[in-house]
Amino acid sequence: MQKTPPRLRKLLLTNMLPRLIALVVVLSITLFAAAFHFVSQQTQVLQQQSVEGLQQDLSYIVDDTTRQLADLAANDIIINSLVDMEQRGNYLPMFFRSLNLTQAPHVEFALFDFAGNQIIDKNWQAKLPDNLEKTWRQLTLGESATFSSVSKHGVLISVPVLLGGVAEGALVMYVDSLQSLLTSYPRLTNQLVSDSQGLVLFSSQPTLIAPNTLLSEFNDSGYSFESVPWQNLTLYSIEPTFAAYKSVAWIGVVLVAMIIGFVLIILHMVRKTGALAENTLSNLYNDIKHKTRDGQCALPSSNSEEAQELADIRNAFDKLMHELAEASLSNEQFSNVLESMGDMLLVVDKNNAVLLSNKRFDQFCEDQYVEMSDIVKFIVQRLSNDTSNELTHFSLTTGKDRFIRWTKATLTDSFGDERGTMYIGSDETERRSLESNVQILTHAMDEATVSIIISDITRVGQPVIYVNSAFEALTGYKREEIIGHNCRAMQGNSTDTKSIDKVRQAIARREPIDITLLNYRKDGSEFYNRLNLTPVKTNGEVTHYIGFQQDVTQQRLTEQYLQDAREKAEDSARSKSSFLASMSHEIRTPIHGISGVLQLLEASKLDDDQRHYLSLAKFSIQGLLHIVNDILDFSKIEAGQLQIENAPFDIAQSLHAIENQFALLCDDKGLTLQFNNELNNINVVLGDEVRFGQILSNLIGNAIKFTDTGSIEVHTKLETLHSNDIQIHCKVIDTGIGIAEDKQSTIFDVFTQEDLSTTREFGGTGLGLSISKQLCELMGGSISLESKKGEGSTFYFTVNMEYTDEALIAPILLNEQKQSTETKKLKILVVEDNDINQIIVKQHLSQHTTLSAKSGVEALEALSKMKVTFDVILMDCQMPQMDGFEATKRIRKGEAGDRYVDVPIIALTANAMKGDKERCVDAGMDDYLSKPFEVEDLLKKVEYWAKSKVST
Repeated sequence: MQKTPPRLRKLLLTNMLPRLIALVVVLSITLFAAAFHFVSQQTQVLQQQSVEGLQQDLSYIVDDTTRQLADLAANDIIINSLVDMEQRGNYLPMFFRSLNLTQAPHVEFALFDFAGNQIIDKNWQAKLPDNLEKTWRQLTLGESATFSSVSKHGVLISVPVLLGGVAEGALVMYVDSLQSLLTSYPRLTNQLVSDSQGLVLFSSQPTLIAPNTLLSEFNDSGYSFESVPWQNLTLYSIEPTFAAYKSVAWIGVVLVAMIIGFVLIILHMVRKTGALAENTLSNLYNDIKHKTRDGQCALPSSNSEEAQELADIRNAFDKLMHELAEASLSNEQFSNVLESMGDMLLVVDKNNAVLLSNKRFDQFCEDQYVEMSDIVKFIVQRLSNDTSNELTHFSLTTGKDRFIRWTKATLTDSFGDERGTMYIGSDETERRSLESNVQILTHAMDEATVSIIISDITRVGQPVIYVNSAFEALTGYKREEIIGHNCRAMQGNSTDTKSIDKVRQAIARREPIDITLLNYRKDGSEFYNRLNLTPVKTNGEVTHYIGFQQDVTQQRLTEQYLQDAREKAEDSARSKSSFLASMSHEIRTPIHGISGVLQLLEASKLDDDQRHYLSLAKFSIQGLLHIVNDILDFSKIEAGQLQIENAPFDIAQSLHAIENQFALLCDDKGLTLQFNNELNNINVVLGDEVRFGQILSNLIGNAIKFTDTGSIEVHTKLETLHSNDIQIHCKVIDTGIGIAEDKQSTIFDVFTQEDLSTTREFGGTGLGLSISKQLCELMGGSISLESKKGEGSTFYFTVNMEYTDEALIAPILLNEQKQSTETKKLKILVVEDNDINQIIVKQHLSQHTTLSAKSGVEALEALSKMKVTFDVILMDCQMPQMDGFEATKRIRKGEAGDRYVDVPIIALTANAMKGDKERCVDAGMDDYLSKPFEVEDLLKKVEYWAKSKVST
């Protein structure tokens, strides 16, 4: 039997009563919490007011008392008493007896003079601690300032008695305790004052907390505290917690009454609401029931008291909602399926009217230039005889054709009757584009001239999956012979195993590699294969490698040919260098003999004709030596053996020496030589003095050679670049024959002069300007010219050097000064295999004692056997039996005796190639003199090294 549902009124009471009780409990707790918070706030406000009142009382008492005391100190009686010491006894005692500034029972006053001595007092018995006594005296008497102190020692206030703005004395008031000073004031709560150690100085209720006790000893349970700092003290308000809450207990009674009234009202409202809802729902149910049954509304019955109606309504509505929900869910699922289709869907009836279409079809129609009805008509017509067909549609968005494959199907109902037709469209545009791209890429790779190979590294053995036609042409292997296999067949005995290991390691690390291997074709022929392997990733993982192969056999052969050619060129350069060194020695040796004989002749007595002939011979020798030096310099530059020195020199002195060198030549030709120097206070520079002078001398020499009348100007300017770097700008201007404009572009070429007539008329090798140009470039500069035929030429050149300290050339000047002084007679050993050179050197050194040897062997025997000790050794480098290098090494080792281990050895050599000077130094020689040399240079070096030996 079905259970009868309860009445609505009972259900409302049953459901609402627990919630009502919970609501009342929560409300009660909230109200009591609010009341408690209110009481706490009121108590806190009361205590805050109390402690602030105490703070104001203290400030008022101290400030007011200080003010009154200051007024007394300004009284004429007090001031006169400090001046009129004889009469003050008549009026000052009476004045002090009348003093009373506070309500404290015991107050002490005292007047002190500027020295701190007490003049008069009232009840003064104060025993102050030394620090407090010292403080008030220092501030009031010393600094004329007011002082106040509240502490366990009592209350002390001192004010200065001012006379002319300076303290002449002090008026002091003292109360023995703060308790006696504050007792008479009314209090809102219990109040305390304690110092920094917690000692109670004042208590408004001494029975609760006694003065002069520690606050920490008080049991504060059941009390509420509020504190505030004041100067070096702490002010407290203390109130019993029970007393605070007792004053607002009436609030709790009111709250309880309010809660009870609230509960009763809610109960009454719930009952009334239940009855009203019950009657309303009953009438509604009856109306719905009658309307559903016969379509007419029945009058509501007001006297029905049944509660069954609510359950009936719920059941009817539940059933209805269930059916509606199922229908809605089916429709929603079907709609979702249609919209989620990747293809387009179109459903038409028998009259080709659209029954249904999905979102993709609607979007497709929006991309067409005709209406949906025309599109439908077009599709129906084209598929009238086919179930599937690919149609072409023009896209407005892309401006290209879209390829749609439409499939037709008949639509039937549940009884099998035909209701219409469904058309499903699949977009084939992207697939066709991909197929076209793949065909293009495949064709391009197959027709590429570079060999391409692709392998799958995810499969065992990493087989080849693709090769192009170029691979077949390169290796001789057909596609079917290599696809499915790896490339090990292309390796052979001569293939470098280390290179194979590098390829395997790169593949294992999934890295690209570019390497050249020796591979073998199918017919066994070798070829050098430059292989570039690149990893190919699929979904972030390397799955394949694509390789590009190139036959670089010809390139390898070319590289080998170039290597062989380079080695041959280096051998040729070494042979050339050796030949030049030998030729330099062979040419310079006879030139040195001729030059030496001419210098000896010059030192003898000659008439004017003989001296003229001698000067012609010396000029010819200088010309010949200049040509030899130019050829050697050119050879050095061409072989890359010319080095630029980096030593300090005085540029002003160097320019002056060049000017003196060419002054006589200019005088002989009737030319004016003018030097203009702008050195900007820079005298010493760091660079190659010889090469700088060589460039400038070449240009000046050419100017003199090609100028018959007029003048030659030399302009030199120093420009600071940055830091210590400087650039030297030189300009040589002549009024000579000039250079034709069409010849100026080649004037700096090797072996080049303006024309053959110039060579015939003026001579020269055509190397001077070429060497000067290359020297400028080696020194970081350049050279150029401006010239007009028949008017003269201007040559410009720049070289880079560095600024340096003048102190660096001081030792050089000092050495020159030493050499200029008279030197004692020296003992010199001349080691020279050429008889003429021996005679010349010995004649040049006729003022000294000389002994000669023709080889290194003879030199060692002479040094070891002769008792005389030689001061200097002049050593030729190239000699039979033992050359000068070996002889020097043996002397330094002590084979000629310990006395000659450090003897000065000066090299006399006709060699002038790169490394000759360094070779002399490495052998142990102290200095270097190249043949042919001037007698002055020989004497300077001999005398310098002889003095150096003496000083050491």
